[in-house]
Amino acid sequence: MKKSLIALAVLAASGAAMAQSSVTLYGIADAFVGSKEISSVNAAGVITKQRQTVVDSSGLNGSRWGLKGSEDLGGGLKALFVLESGLNIDTGAAASGTSLFNRQAFVGLDSSFGTVSLGRQYSAYDSVRGTFLSAQGNSTSFDATNSATINTALLTGLPNTATPAQRLASLNSYGGRVGAWTGYQTRIDNSIRYATPNISGFQAAVVYGLGENKTPTTDATKNASVSLTYANGPIGVGVTHADDELIQDFHVKNTAIGGYYDFGVAKAFLAYNQAKITGLAKQKEWAVGVRAPLGATTLVAQYAQSKGDDLGKSTSVALEGQYSLSKRTTAYAAFNRTKVDLPILTSDFKNSIFGLGVRHAF
Repeated sequence: MKKSLIALAVLAASGAAMAQSSVTLYGIADAFVGSKEISSVNAAGVITKQRQTVVDSSGLNGSRWGLKGSEDLGGGLKALFVLESGLNIDTGAAASGTSLFNRQAFVGLDSSFGTVSLGRQYSAYDSVRGTFLSAQGNSTSFDATNSATINTALLTGLPNTATPAQRLASLNSYGGRVGAWTGYQTRIDNSIRYATPNISGFQAAVVYGLGENKTPTTDATKNASVSLTYANGPIGVGVTHADDELIQDFHVKNTAIGGYYDFGVAKAFLAYNQAKITGLAKQKEWAVGVRAPLGATTLVAQYAQSKGDDLGKSTSVALEGQYSLSKRTTAYAAFNRTKVDLPILTSDFKNSIFGLGVRHAF
């Protein structure tokens, strides 16, 4: 009898422990068939163009799989983790050849005082951009506020006295570019993140990345970003700043404010960003967009612009039509056309992309 009672007690305790912790497998599979017109420019200002029909991955969102979990530690304290890996649905290959969990990899603690986490995480700027600045919500392949690719490897040794043409070549900003805004670091390695609890719609966050690339002759580079947001009812507003030190004393800084108002029949977005690259004039950037739900269909339109003395003017227009086949599966048609007019070029060039695709979340 005693052995039976002990066994029941052990099983009950085990069940309670399992109820207090959880691990979830999740992901997004997103692919589209479409057409791309890609222009690129080298340091000499020579433009090349190419159009190609493609089956591509990550139209509305980056295809991924991940594990996330939490454990109730008692007293209002929880442990949490996320491990997330990107993949290319069109080929089955990993999105990164160097990192297994290239999208996110962090562990942390959550309490009534907020959340602290350590690892590879989104910057505070990126989190605000996807929710408050872009009507397309960081649409991977079609977002008009998408930014240039910052190629840190090519920046090594670039002096602060480099010409705009040299910086253009090193930034590798415009080849195949979709979206008008200037680049920033999306995810931060070796980072510490703190987010306050949500207080009547207000929430703040700070992310600080320790470069850990110090040498006997150079200091480590660092990344820092902060944000303050408000979301309550139909109104959402966010302000954020990011300082990305790509190599020692070479910074890309972005400061943005924007938000939305949900009228019921449509949600309108308006955003402004100021981008500053070391040695170059400031880029003034803005975007306006709208999301209109029509039953199972959602129509999205957005226009974005970036303008400055050194990197010229970029404009981008995007259209999306999304149809919910279920809560987890969406069919879509999307288009983006981006035009870049640079002072160092004799003519502007255009990139465009059109696609028909399916996104499934699991």
